[in-house]
Amino acid sequence: MRSRALWWLAVVLLAAAALRMGLADWLPNTCPLRRLTGIPCATCGMTRAAAALCHGELARASAFNIAAVPLALLLGAWMALVAWEAITDRAIIRPVWRRCGTVVTWLLVVLMLAAWIANLHRHFG
Repeated sequence: MRSRALWWLAVVLLAAAALRMGLADWLPNTCPLRRLTGIPCATCGMTRAAAALCHGELARASAFNIAAVPLALLLGAWMALVAWEAITDRAIIRPVWRRCGTVVTWLLVVLMLAAWIANLHRHFG
């Protein structure tokens, strides 16, 4: 339990540090939908938005992708649960997911549909 929680904490913190140091500037456009059709997907702009969030620029992150700030809040809540699991060495996430998983999933679906509509609106004007 504890080792898995510590592993996730390390992965997220390393990713945040890499984004903070400018990794997003060197990454290529890997979105298959955008490469094949030129049309942005729901997550287009999310890497740049995450980099902006790592610099504390909420407005800039929202400009890249409107789902960035809500997803960052969700990630923060998840990280708090992971940290709690690591400290107590008890299963925390699974019981919470059993109670709230359906609601969280539907909120994510609605959020990502809104992000895709915003990306399409920005693309097609």
